[in-house]
Amino acid sequence: MSAAKAGIMVVLAVPFAFGEYALYQMSLYFLYAVAAVGVGLCWGQVGVLPLGHALFFGIAAYLAGFVLIAGDNAPWLLLLLPLAALVAGIIAFAIGILVFRRVGESGPYFSMITLALSLLAFQVTTNWASLTGGFDGLKDIPSLPGLDSTMANYAASAAALVAVLAGGHWLMASPLGVLWRAIAQNERRVALFGFNTNLLKAVAFGISGLFAGIGGTIYASQQGFVTPQVVGFGLSAELVIWAAVGGRGSLVGPVIGTLLIGTLTSELRDTFRFWEVLTAVSFIVVVLFFPSGLVGLMDPVVRWLDGKPKVRDDIEAPVSVRNGAPPRRLKIDQVTVRAGEVLILDRLNLDLGSKGISCIIGPNGAGKTSTFNVVSGEMRASQGVVTYGDLVLTRMAAHRIAATAGIGRKLQFPSVFPDLSIAENLAIALWSGRASASDLLRPWVRRWTSPLLRQLRLRYAFLSSGARKASELSHGERQILELSMAILTEPRILLLDEPCAGLSPDETSTVIDVIRWASEATGCAVVIIEHDMSLVLKLADAVYVLHNGTLLARGSVKEIQANEDVRSIYAGNRK
Repeated sequence: MSAAKAGIMVVLAVPFAFGEYALYQMSLYFLYAVAAVGVGLCWGQVGVLPLGHALFFGIAAYLAGFVLIAGDNAPWLLLLLPLAALVAGIIAFAIGILVFRRVGESGPYFSMITLALSLLAFQVTTNWASLTGGFDGLKDIPSLPGLDSTMANYAASAAALVAVLAGGHWLMASPLGVLWRAIAQNERRVALFGFNTNLLKAVAFGISGLFAGIGGTIYASQQGFVTPQVVGFGLSAELVIWAAVGGRGSLVGPVIGTLLIGTLTSELRDTFRFWEVLTAVSFIVVVLFFPSGLVGLMDPVVRWLDGKPKVRDDIEAPVSVRNGAPPRRLKIDQVTVRAGEVLILDRLNLDLGSKGISCIIGPNGAGKTSTFNVVSGEMRASQGVVTYGDLVLTRMAAHRIAATAGIGRKLQFPSVFPDLSIAENLAIALWSGRASASDLLRPWVRRWTSPLLRQLRLRYAFLSSGARKASELSHGERQILELSMAILTEPRILLLDEPCAGLSPDETSTVIDVIRWASEATGCAVVIIEHDMSLVLKLADAVYVLHNGTLLARGSVKEIQANEDVRSIYAGNRK
């Protein structure tokens, strides 16, 4: 028996174990739990904390109330009411698009904006009495046809909760869910694989708003009234507390937190004077000592109920859109980059080949990594232009450069997704350039494989231990994992920033072979920043020497070795 089936059985058994009042209370908290699942999705999966999530619960509740009052129990209400939840989701998505596009990263700005919007909505609903009923709210809202009994309301609330959990489970099992968790851990890395992280976060927020809207829509019919409290900070804060106490990292955690803490406080509210203090203390204790929430304590039971995961056959991934793309030259023309008064790149000119392996060398501070940052769109040039064939990359966002130009990158320090499995890390790279928007909603896409992936697993056995988390790998293994991920994207240009840093001589020798093999197998141009001159000697078709943010010399390895200016810099005789 799976944990999901066990939960459904508990929901079905509740009506036979409790009285009518308990069923009424359970129905109400099921609706709150639906909204709390949305908080858990945003906070626990994507890593963005919404402090005003009651806004969407309340918007849907008010809209549903308006429709029910105007419709006077007409049958067509069943068709129109879902639009109330959908509107809440669309508003949440629009807010996400605006906020994430402006801020760019997850952070306190998003949380504070959602809090401000919730407070604003409370003021509007309180003061716009002609529309909302003011502080007293909308009253005499009729129930939906057929939902005029406690059991019927319980069934509707339970059905909504099960539907949201089922939908959430589908999303978490899909590539989209994996990408959300990856964003929470390393948003920069996801963007460098060509995924629009701002859009993905906005989609998550929109879906969480839809979940809250589903709860709010049924709430209006079930309660018969809607007050400004349902859009305010009080309920928003409770949703966050319930999600945290139950366990924001799972779908069922917010449900457990809502039912346990919510029903407990409803009982204590009339009997214990300091019930709010008790709620706050429980929240603090769980956050400090049980960061995974109460559901984390139940993990052994959940794993026992779920049993061993089924092993399924791999599916051949579609051919990458970059496969067979014509080779183009990467040109950096008169690029200047400043950070305040500091000149990082000074009218830099580089003309990198469309194939083969090039190495960029130079002393620390020469501008090597900054050059990669400009090419990949992470650093803006104050003047100059970067082109890849006829594509102008200078003003393009990082994810568009990776997706459109097919520029892959390995960062200077191992940059993987530590809390994801090795298989999930490799899958994200495999989806780059292959997965369409609809593919991201198909769980079986996680089983994609490719000839390159099979070859990499033959070369590095640890890549086949798919369930092992990346956080369990050694430094060298993380370097190799990230290199493998960069290769799997089948880029047209592969930027490698010190790929052998921290590796043993044997590991370095293997990486050299893999880089040469990848260049030939994918037909891409490889550009390497490296201080290990043995690697440069073995790999480089051309060498570029940077100094003080400008190109000092270029040529073959022998020509660079014989260059007096280069020798002078490395000997410390020239500034």
